[in-house]
Amino acid sequence: MKTYHLTPIALALITTSVLAFNAVLPEAPASEEVVVEAAGGPPFKLDDSARIAAGKARYQSGCADFCHGHEPALFIDRQGLDPEYVYNTIRDGGRGATPMPPWGDVFSPEEIWELVAYLKSLGKW
Repeated sequence: MKTYHLTPIALALITTSVLAFNAVLPEAPASEEVVVEAAGGPPFKLDDSARIAAGKARYQSGCADFCHGHEPALFIDRQGLDPEYVYNTIRDGGRGATPMPPWGDVFSPEEIWELVAYLKSLGKW
């Protein structure tokens, strides 16, 4: 009886989906879509180095390991992102535009804002 090893194929499929996931951040939702606003804006300045470091640590231990990679090309030198939109996307997930799950039940609003501060530090927005 022949034994087939599907592990390399399964790994290739997973890697392909992870890379595809990292390639696109959905555009801002259409104005007719109901979107819950970010919880009153950030409770601290997004250029606060301690908050950026906290966001980076959280990103590296979760987001990077599972989906986006440790060098998130999606955000490096990215221009024109709205912090509230990034916050809402992390909190609510991709809402069908991407496979990103919602993290609002995992992270507190402050922790999400720290992630936003880190991602903002990588870009030009």
